[in-house]
Amino acid sequence: MESKIILELFALFCIGFIGALTPGPDILFTLRNTLNYGAKAGFLSLFGIFLGWISFLSLVYFGLTHLLNGVLIQGILNAIGGIYLCYIAYLLLKPKPIKSKRAQDSKIPLTQPTQAAQSLYRLILKGYLLNLSNPKAILFFGLIITPFTQHHLTLSLSVLLSSLLSAFVLVIVLAVFFRKFVKDSLFDRIDKICGIVFLCFGFFLFLASYRNFINL
Repeated sequence: MESKIILELFALFCIGFIGALTPGPDILFTLRNTLNYGAKAGFLSLFGIFLGWISFLSLVYFGLTHLLNGVLIQGILNAIGGIYLCYIAYLLLKPKPIKSKRAQDSKIPLTQPTQAAQSLYRLILKGYLLNLSNPKAILFFGLIITPFTQHHLTLSLSVLLSSLLSAFVLVIVLAVFFRKFVKDSLFDRIDKICGIVFLCFGFFLFLASYRNFINL
């Protein structure tokens, strides 16, 4: 029995790890901030996303996933998520002042301590809102965890969370290593690519919201 549980948890870890590495808003947000501003910004972005995971997994743990399953609620959440993703895409795609985007010593280039603190907190908030902007994530967590809920839900949630964190930390470490080889001219392209991806996800959420509303 113990060997069966270990195999199940290992499979859960692999699914979560691979799923986290699949291109999406969360991983691209973390990768982009790490490449642009360094490890500190990457981990702050991850912390915000981590809070989003905790919110979703709390719903799974307490059996409250049905709260987001209503057609009307899904439509509203999809619309809100689409608006936020399009807003982030706009910030990334709009023209920027001509200057080097690489920050010195892994810091966001702000001169005032108060401004720097506010900018760092904004990364956490943006990461959190970005993770919550896709209400379909609750389905991912719910479907993944369903086979493991009968006897060891807490352990399964811990393993899943560990797999997600491991994947994101790996991306941050790799981004910190490779950012020294990235030329300043590529940072704008990175922003454009992330902006286009966010725009596509936003459009997908708008489409899902439309389908929810017409099915009311």
